[in-house]
Amino acid sequence: MLYKELIHFGNPRSQVGIITLWTICDIITKKIDPKLFHSAGQLYTKNGINYLVRNLLANKNIRYIVICGQDRAGAGQDLKKLWKNKDSVILDKEIKKSSLKNLITNVKLINLIGEENPEVIAKEIIKLDQNLKSYGPGEIFPAGKNKDLNELECSWPSDNSIYKAKGDTIAITWLKTLKNVIKFGDIKTTDAMKIKEICNLCAVISSEDPDNFYIPKWLPIDKKKIENYLPQILDGKKIPGLHYTYGERLQKHFKINQVEKIIERLKKDKNAREAIGVLFDPKVDFSAEHRPCIVLVQALRNHGALNFTAFVRSHDIFGGWPLNAFGLRKLQKIIADSSGIKMGSLTIISGSAHIYDFNWQAALDIIKANLCPGFENDPYGFFRIETDKKTQTIIISHYSPEGNFLKKYSEKINSKNAVKNLVKKIDEDLAVSLVIHGLYLGIELTKAEACLKLGINYIQDKPLIIKSPGKSTI
Repeated sequence: MLYKELIHFGNPRSQVGIITLWTICDIITKKIDPKLFHSAGQLYTKNGINYLVRNLLANKNIRYIVICGQDRAGAGQDLKKLWKNKDSVILDKEIKKSSLKNLITNVKLINLIGEENPEVIAKEIIKLDQNLKSYGPGEIFPAGKNKDLNELECSWPSDNSIYKAKGDTIAITWLKTLKNVIKFGDIKTTDAMKIKEICNLCAVISSEDPDNFYIPKWLPIDKKKIENYLPQILDGKKIPGLHYTYGERLQKHFKINQVEKIIERLKKDKNAREAIGVLFDPKVDFSAEHRPCIVLVQALRNHGALNFTAFVRSHDIFGGWPLNAFGLRKLQKIIADSSGIKMGSLTIISGSAHIYDFNWQAALDIIKANLCPGFENDPYGFFRIETDKKTQTIIISHYSPEGNFLKKYSEKINSKNAVKNLVKKIDEDLAVSLVIHGLYLGIELTKAEACLKLGINYIQDKPLIIKSPGKSTI
């Protein structure tokens, strides 16, 4: 059985399996007589359906699947669609279609999505006829495509402090957050599940249009899902079936509408530093079974724009981050428009940024298919490199992104470690923010030094061609 360590087992003779979706399995099963069910587990996202189907086909004595709990990621609806359509593109190709059809024909879904009351769930199970025969011998199918163990089962070394992902849009920034967690995540087990986790992931979205979100086809959520989610952040009303919403926490939970207060404060003082909304309630959340993940937001005007920052204590980067980001960007626009300040960037700081192991491969596939390498403009500016043959000097001029002169650096090549000294000066001034920009500077400065030593002209961004005695290009 796959992920056996994450499954709660009851009566081996029972023909009932329980799926609790996003609701913690223990909360429901600890108050249900274990004699009533064979096994129970959670189903966070549609990617877990593969493992569920494989386990069901391996044990054809199970004839019922009770779906209950909160369906935040829509996995319950995806499971219902699978049973209705008898096919799905999310399933591994190794699972035979004839076997899937046999499964769906013989295993009945009991739809209790949204229900978390163990007594109600138990009553529905008691009604079921558990004297049915097995519908065939168990089937085991080959595993899907091989995982890249170097990326999925390992954690690359890092400074383990702050990780940064920046992009124009939410979708592109999301790809970069996934890559950070997959590459550098510490592998650990929490809540009986395996995760890769990094601390303090800082994601910055600079240009997303909240009135026209960029939603590429490869993003696992569509416009409708985003629109259905937005009320959880923007509306102060409680939503049936949810223990809390971010909108309710911001607007009603503390008997004060914090969004209105933030707007009022910014109208009075555009440079206010106390335009903050708090969502974590220490009186109840330290012991609550369900507590908010987004715990604080702050609106702060900087460089003439309203920047918005959210701190998230625990963040499912694959399953939860995109919807959170779209909702926060929309909230930022409401505050900016109401305050009369143009929008700036959205920053999401994830204290625990993690991806569950059943999403590792999907995350890696999305990264490799859609995160295209490219040269980015350094927000710290650019450099013009020149050489003076007469004085044997390398001259570097630093400019802002807008083209304003900032500082000049120079070094004679007859001095020891000329290039190294220049690089050290630039680094001391914190003049470069992108690794690729630093690598580029190293290449160009080495080339400039070679040109001076060879007595040939140096042209920035042009290859160095040495014609004598042989011909070579650098």
